[in-house]
Amino acid sequence: MTAAPDIVIRHGLVVDGTGGEPYPADVAVTGDTITGIGAIAARGRSEIDATGCIVTPGFIDAHSHLDGNVTWESRLKPNSGHGVTTTIMGNCGVGFAPCRERDREFAVALMEGVEDIPACVLWAGLPWNWESYPQYRAFLATRRFDMNVGGLLPHSCLRVFVMGERAIKGEPAAREDIATMEALTCEALRAGASGVGSTRLASQRTRCGTPAPSIAAREDELTGIARAIVKAGRGVLQIAPEFNRFPRAEEELRMVVRVARATGCRVTYSLKQSNGHKDGWKRLLEITHEANREGLDVRPMVFGRPTGDILGWECSLHPFVHSPAYRALAELPLARRVAELKKAEVRRAILSQAQRAEAEPGRGAGDSYRRLFPIGEVPDYEPPLEDSVASLAERAGVEPTEIIYDAMMRDEGRGALLRAYGNYADGNLDPSLAMMRFSRSVLGLADAGAHCTIICDASAPTTMLSYWARDRMRGARLPLPDVVRRLTSDAADLFDLGDRGVVRVGMKADLNVIDHAHLRLCPPRMEYDLPREGKRLVQDAVGYRATLVGGVVARLNDGPTEALPGRLV
Repeated sequence: MTAAPDIVIRHGLVVDGTGGEPYPADVAVTGDTITGIGAIAARGRSEIDATGCIVTPGFIDAHSHLDGNVTWESRLKPNSGHGVTTTIMGNCGVGFAPCRERDREFAVALMEGVEDIPACVLWAGLPWNWESYPQYRAFLATRRFDMNVGGLLPHSCLRVFVMGERAIKGEPAAREDIATMEALTCEALRAGASGVGSTRLASQRTRCGTPAPSIAAREDELTGIARAIVKAGRGVLQIAPEFNRFPRAEEELRMVVRVARATGCRVTYSLKQSNGHKDGWKRLLEITHEANREGLDVRPMVFGRPTGDILGWECSLHPFVHSPAYRALAELPLARRVAELKKAEVRRAILSQAQRAEAEPGRGAGDSYRRLFPIGEVPDYEPPLEDSVASLAERAGVEPTEIIYDAMMRDEGRGALLRAYGNYADGNLDPSLAMMRFSRSVLGLADAGAHCTIICDASAPTTMLSYWARDRMRGARLPLPDVVRRLTSDAADLFDLGDRGVVRVGMKADLNVIDHAHLRLCPPRMEYDLPREGKRLVQDAVGYRATLVGGVVARLNDGPTEALPGRLV
């Protein structure tokens, strides 16, 4: 007699991750594996009613910075509340392994500067019971999470591990340095790394101004690392080129293409629209198209929302941060601070100081108010320009800072605004749509774990499903099967995760049951749950009926269960 399945998901509409048409079916799960799809006669030990819901593979977050979080916490917020069942960290070359004891201070300073994670949080949370990358992974293998965790070998860490102070000073790697990096890259890939992460962004530096060491890497160094990836037979080279500067961005992408051509290594690079060079992304896609046409595997990693900041009294950025009148209140608990901020004389003082500061040469906000938008109860990530702070202020006949102040005072001081730095040069997401439609693009760039007090882009999977596949009215949408494929099997293919990303018998039972018709995002909010009471923005969603990780229900009805089935990939 055939044993009963552990779980049967009944009466759902399967969107299987391949891009194919949805179809009604039950899904049976035994252990950590999908064991049946169709009309399942056997009763499961437990059952999930998916009537009116879609059933998808678990989502794969292709670009996170949870390298520290995974050492001190098991619930990886806010990713796991948005259907993510596997996350890939180590992007942009920053992380904490390999790292000798003497270099820990620099590793922390670099992560603080590049990814805006406070040093005090990192020092309080990191156990530092590793040195090599395999030792770091061995430690993570002992831990349990609410999602699966994979990682890239961080190039800056690798460079400092091999070259020491020479890497921090930005010196070029010698031939023997490159040979050692190749050997350590092979070692990391054999230990389970999904590739190597690197950056070329000049803005990525410590608070003291020291650039990320990987920025100094020349083409021969990148070629050596790529050669090691190919030798290991798995993995991808991830790189963040200088996409805010042209023609430098084109020159760097052409260099990356040469590396791919010389080695056969697969490459993924960060791509967005820069407000300062609003058509530059098109030239980068042309270079990518030519590379792929000649048989190379070069994939842009793109994002379906504006990139930018969230401004609020609890956030680290807003126009009043440097106002003396505000600074006198800044350390007060939020409730007491808001009580003071409500006073008319305090409001006048803060606004007048901010407006005087803006009037100083080189200090004005310029065009940024045209791309700054209050966030409502239903967050809108494609707001019209007439809803911008600049337009609202013009219609009301007041200064933009007054609109900002009042927007931040909503909900007892928890109101927030979205400032769009990228993907929004003309006040719409049509460039994002074109990038997402590019045949080899991969969804990513959510930066979970990073920029804790200024962004909350880990909620992007919910935006993809609710906005792009259902609600968008300002232009074309994306078909639901296409969105699910981009969130699942595309990323699984990039990172060699061949056991997940598709609803198919024999695949890993990482699954979502989603009430797609009623799926929605809540506004971002601040939580104070990092080490040393550090704070981070989180964003809830409504509509995730269940999320299974390895055949275990990790979340149910938009909340966590007691289970921690996630493991190191």
